Amino acid sequence: MAAPSFIPDHTPARGPDRNQRTSAGAVTSRTPVTGKPASAAGSIAAGPRRFSRLLRWTIGAAVVVACFYFLGGRLAHDWHKIPWHEIRLSVPLLVSAFLAMFVWMLVYGFTWKSLLAGLGEHISLFNSVSVLAVSQVGKYIPGKLWFTVGRMYLAKKYGVSEAKTAVSTAMEIALSLLGAVILFGLAVLLVPSGIIPTRAYLAFLLVPFCILAVYPPVLNRVTGFILKRLRQPVFEIRMTFRRLLGILGLYTLMWIIQGLGCFFLIRCFYPVGLSRLPMVAGAFALSWILGFVVIVSPAGLGVREGIFTFALRLVMPEPVAIIAALLSRIWITGSEGLLALVFTLAPRLGKLRIK
Repeated sequence: MAAPSFIPDHTPARGPDRNQRTSAGAVTSRTPVTGKPASAAGSIAAGPRRFSRLLRWTIGAAVVVACFYFLGGRLAHDWHKIPWHEIRLSVPLLVSAFLAMFVWMLVYGFTWKSLLAGLGEHISLFNSVSVLAVSQVGKYIPGKLWFTVGRMYLAKKYGVSEAKTAVSTAMEIALSLLGAVILFGLAVLLVPSGIIPTRAYLAFLLVPFCILAVYPPVLNRVTGFILKRLRQPVFEIRMTFRRLLGILGLYTLMWIIQGLGCFFLIRCFYPVGLSRLPMVAGAFALSWILGFVVIVSPAGLGVREGIFTFALRLVMPEPVAIIAALLSRIWITGSEGLLALVFTLAPRLGKLRIK
């Protein structure tokens, strides 16, 4: 029997492996700094993101609830001030309001089709309208990002590059804001002086930022930087000033159509005079601008109704203005929901394509 050896073992001790095998035989990956399993480290990193997302949703919900609570309280308080003897329902004008939204969607589809053509992408009018109508639903999710993601997903089915869809959406936001400011500017020129509050003119401060956002040299640098970081193919935007001006005119036309439809909606139950059309259209555009700026509110929910009420009460009783603002939300959401349903079902019901 061999005697036990008292010679010290100089074999270096093995340090903890980054990948250690569990009792079940599986290999667990460990991070080099903390030594914790990679899955645990990922969970820790995801924690702040989840908290940030939850915080945005909470703030957005609080803003929406606060706005509608205020409007509901004012309406209940002034309910007796509603001039019921002037309230009359006009079905033709109500139908005209919804038809205006249908025409608006067709112009919207043509405008986005033209914008994509300037970026070197081609899509049929039917498919353009279909993508826009269905992806509009994403506006009602907090974050103002999901409608872009949905549009990228849907447009890819028709061969449109995801990168160019994203760029076209960014350009659309800037051009649409410019179109809204132009319509508001026209309203300022047409309504009597002194009616519009001075603070409303702050909307014109958005103009230089929007112009800068669609200026091709600046846009190329920004998109090039982002696409490189995302490891996507970089492309150069070559769009003439004439084409950009034409597309801006189409976005302005879209705002005029929506403003006219909103006027039809209000006039279908309250006898607002035709001379108030510029004020209604301008107020509608201004409320959209400010609702867009408040990023925590999905589709400007609550904020837009509050601003629209504040503007409309200059030309009609406040409770009527609140009702008009609430009905305008139902009108827009109902129209967009109906159009999304129609263009979701249309490809299944037939193979109609409008070139």
